[in-house]
Amino acid sequence: MEPKSIFCVECSGSVLQKFLYILLILSCHNIPSYLATELEYKVLENEDEGVFIGNITNDIVSALDTECNSLAYRFMKEMEFFMLKNKSGELYTTKQRIDRETLCPVVFHGRPCTQEVNVVILCANQYLQMVKVKIVILDVNDNTPYFEEEVLELSIPEDAVVGTSFAIDYYFATDKDAGENGIQNYHLQSNENVFGLKDEGTRSIVVLQSLDRETKNLYEMKIMAVDGGTPPLTGTATLLINIQDINDNCPLFNTSEMVVHIPESITFNSVVAHLQAVDADLGPNAEITYSYGNRIRDISRKLFHLDSATGLITFSGNGSPETLPEHKLTILANSPGCAPAIIQITVIILYGSNYNPKLEISYIANQADGVIFLKETTPENTPVALLEMTGRDHYLKGSLYVKGNIPFYLKPYERSGNKHLLVTSRHLDYELENQYKIVIKAEDPRITHELAICLQVTDENDNSPQFHQSSFEISVEENNAPGALLLKVFATDADSGQNGKVAYLLGSDAPTIFSIETFTGVLTVSTSLDRENENLYTFTITAVDHGTPPRKESTIVIIHVLDQNDNIPTFLTDDYTFFIPENFQSHGEIGVINVTDLDAGLNGHVIVSILNGSSIFLMDNTRGILRCNSSVDREKSTMHVFWLEAVDGGQPSLSARAKITVFVLDVNDNPPIVLLPQSNASWLLVPPNTPQGASVAEIYAVDYDTGINAVMTYNIVGRNGPAPHIFGINTATGNITLQEELLHKDYGLYQLLVKVSDLGQPQPLHSTVMVNLFVNETMSNKSYLEALLHSQTLFTEEKQTEPNPCPLMQTLDFPCSPPVIPIAVTMIVVSVIFLTIALYMLLSMKKKTKRKELYKDAQIPLKINLDYYTKDWNDAQL
Repeated sequence: MEPKSIFCVECSGSVLQKFLYILLILSCHNIPSYLATELEYKVLENEDEGVFIGNITNDIVSALDTECNSLAYRFMKEMEFFMLKNKSGELYTTKQRIDRETLCPVVFHGRPCTQEVNVVILCANQYLQMVKVKIVILDVNDNTPYFEEEVLELSIPEDAVVGTSFAIDYYFATDKDAGENGIQNYHLQSNENVFGLKDEGTRSIVVLQSLDRETKNLYEMKIMAVDGGTPPLTGTATLLINIQDINDNCPLFNTSEMVVHIPESITFNSVVAHLQAVDADLGPNAEITYSYGNRIRDISRKLFHLDSATGLITFSGNGSPETLPEHKLTILANSPGCAPAIIQITVIILYGSNYNPKLEISYIANQADGVIFLKETTPENTPVALLEMTGRDHYLKGSLYVKGNIPFYLKPYERSGNKHLLVTSRHLDYELENQYKIVIKAEDPRITHELAICLQVTDENDNSPQFHQSSFEISVEENNAPGALLLKVFATDADSGQNGKVAYLLGSDAPTIFSIETFTGVLTVSTSLDRENENLYTFTITAVDHGTPPRKESTIVIIHVLDQNDNIPTFLTDDYTFFIPENFQSHGEIGVINVTDLDAGLNGHVIVSILNGSSIFLMDNTRGILRCNSSVDREKSTMHVFWLEAVDGGQPSLSARAKITVFVLDVNDNPPIVLLPQSNASWLLVPPNTPQGASVAEIYAVDYDTGINAVMTYNIVGRNGPAPHIFGINTATGNITLQEELLHKDYGLYQLLVKVSDLGQPQPLHSTVMVNLFVNETMSNKSYLEALLHSQTLFTEEKQTEPNPCPLMQTLDFPCSPPVIPIAVTMIVVSVIFLTIALYMLLSMKKKTKRKELYKDAQIPLKINLDYYTKDWNDAQL
């Protein structure tokens, strides 16, 4: 049954129509199971155009039961990333680069990234097979890990025990690469060693030291995600750890006792005193409420009102002579979970005094021209000055306090009602405030008096220089000019004068090629950088102030040396020599071409091509292998010389060349060719007087192979004639000699079947030739001889291990030797002989054609005019 044509290359219509058409046809034909084939190839992403992927011909067509010599290949649909050669079935990449992360997003991690294409194999435009080709896209490390947020925040309570872990799994980085090229681990970069990172199982931050929010409430560090590529790529984010407050501090008053004098004429709602307790905690933990103690007399509670939220004590009644002149007020400062802080206030009401108070100051701290100078390192509760109220009765009939929210307060001195100390309420900080105007106000129902004091905070070297970033990271191209400026670092010092003057020094880990200008922070390099020698420099720069003692701070400098295309591709040798046998398989590996380029990236990506465009060889850049593109024949060319050029991907590109010499080794693929005699119908006359041992004929043959493959031997494998064994042959030269003296009975036609064999390995090749010798005085009747040549073909086989001289004829069921017709030599039956010969010649003419066809498989005939050469040879002998 004739096969049906189920696919037409010339069919028109949409891709969908073609696809449906093929599915319909395939469903209607019983395709053998071995045709349902699937192939798998692998290719790296981001490969250049023309990278070899695989050969469908080599991998599948050999399994097909077909003798088709005109196979063609087609994609079922157009492919963006792959190109299929129509004739050879070879798959290559296109100019559209493959991005594995685009084709297979991160959600596919753990699975191979594949592209499936269907290829139809055609034979003379007839469907032969459909092959499913799966192409696995291999990952390269071309993506850097990154965090979704640049700044990550974590809160940890200040009472966290050392060794406690806080999970941060929700802070994870993303790497579009897969497998080993994906994220492998995380690191924490911090100079304080307060926290560590545990990346086993659940990712978490581990507390390494005790925390105190009141000492430091915020820690800043870098968290880094590192992938497993070569070289590894790193993504960073800033991690801020906020220390949460707990209620570990209780309220405190800055004094335990206070004496307040008020005049008898004080008005309603006038301020008697303003209490302020301090709690170092934050928020709800620092909320303070004020209350009276339990032993306060009722009359005192009625006269003086205490605001529980602000600690403000105001006068709420009218004073009279009957009112007690002195009131003891016990005030409690309360906070949740704490014992209350207690202060004792003595309020003295002054009756019947006629006074004109004056406020005088006596300096305790250093002062000049009325300005008090106080170091910023002065501790809390340091006396600054002594204030004294003077007057006729030496008592202030009102309140005395410091105006504004400044770090100073008044403290009664020696229980005296008219002396107070001006005291600091907290540490001073020159960098926050370096000058204060302290206004002390004395309030009386009849007079108000104010005293202004100027206080100058003097600077101390209590601040270290601070860089505006924890590290400096730059990229510099190699081959820079010596003395090139790399970057400028800058640090500030909040101190003033010499304490705030900053100098910059290189750390001991800095290579000697780098230098920094002491006061400007300009970093330079004294030599040209070479990425191939060192591609990364990491060292420290220290900023030092001029205080006594000096304070310093360090930062890290990271310098990436970028590649320039300054290295020429280098072959392992400039002259390659390879040896291959002739008839070498197509796309077979000849040898590895080793090319290196010390540059990186595209600058180090080398493509090797054949310069003189030889079609016999091709370069497989995917594996760096020189391949044979077509068969080679040593008999046509024993040596091939060409040049390879290696070109890198830099701009401009650099190149190198290497000479390739491929010697073609001989294989035994040529049988001997017999040149003399020129045909099986040639003959020689041997006179009866030829002496024994004389050479009567010579076999001349050539073999186009070389070496042992071209060494020939000559053997007689079949004989016919009156005395078949009177002729012998020299196995080395092919000379045929007379072995015995000729007698009258030896006259007649002799046919010798000579086998010419080479000594090739593994299988010798051979040819055969018929040598016809006619022993007679003269040759007067050529037609008679020709009749004998056509009729007398029965051989006496040699008793040796030589192969049968007529295996092909026996295989085809033809007789190796046709029947022999006896020749009558008697003159009495001449008429009978003539009739017999005529009849036999008629039969032999029909068989001659058959015999010539059979001998074509037993020898390689010369493509020349046999009749012409046969005639010349015979005439020469006559």
